[in-house]
Amino acid sequence: MEKIHKPPSNQDKRFILLRWAEFLAERAPPLVFSLLAAGPCFTVFKLINGYIDWEKCIWGLFGNLVLLLTVRVMDDIKDYELDVAIHPDRPLPRGLVPYKEAVLVINLVLGALSMYAVILSLRFSLDVGITFGIAVLYCFLMYVEFGIGEWLEKRVLLYALTHQISIYCGSWFLCTLAGEAWNNWTGFLIGSVSLSGFFTYEVCRKLDPTLPKKKGTYLILYGKWATFIIVCVTVLVGVVSSYALKINWLLWPLQALMIMSLFVLFLIQKPTPNTKTHKPVELLSIIYILVHLWSGFICSFWE
Repeated sequence: MEKIHKPPSNQDKRFILLRWAEFLAERAPPLVFSLLAAGPCFTVFKLINGYIDWEKCIWGLFGNLVLLLTVRVMDDIKDYELDVAIHPDRPLPRGLVPYKEAVLVINLVLGALSMYAVILSLRFSLDVGITFGIAVLYCFLMYVEFGIGEWLEKRVLLYALTHQISIYCGSWFLCTLAGEAWNNWTGFLIGSVSLSGFFTYEVCRKLDPTLPKKKGTYLILYGKWATFIIVCVTVLVGVVSSYALKINWLLWPLQALMIMSLFVLFLIQKPTPNTKTHKPVELLSIIYILVHLWSGFICSFWE
């Protein structure tokens, strides 16, 4: 994080809030990230309490959303050098937000989130504050890549797994906020459903077989059938956890469709220029993650 980066010659000089609003609108679309943050909140409260405690839900939603946005900016900071080379049109490389400013803002936000954990402890309970603090700490560890960034980067699957674990931290925080014990089993199950959604999307969002190797997609790095096995495992996590939560009637058909669609794609897919055969599966992966995050809330209407 101490690398020196020369500011782009076209650095944007507008007021800081305008630049950051454009940055987040571009890299973290408000509607998408609001859905990603709100889904787990509504799911947790519906599954645990059977109703939405609006005060707690708003506190949880705010914390969840800021964590998601923070991780998004952290990823852009970590990918800065690569983006300069292959994505110069992105906000940091093109100078919309200077690199050093982004680093400073993230440090300030991490400090503010730590204070938010203290406020949660005072407003609700020590368990709530501690679980949120753990989520913030894990985000920081991802930011510094656990101090072994170069080693992890060479192991793409392990790198992804270490970052996906953060989903459980957020899930335990929300469940504790909803009134469960800090070591509740429900948090693990809801986190597993969310993990299935996020990880499956992470693998399936880039299935273009013509992408260059430096893009680092699972398909390019591991090949079709190894990628298929990875997705089978991520879906299986959702199959088991959704059954334990008794929301499998909603998710099992979608999970089966995800596996079958990917299998058919890999049977017919060829690395021809401008191929579009992967687009339907990529779209399905977006539906997959959203339905998994909102599954508990959706199912509550048919109890």
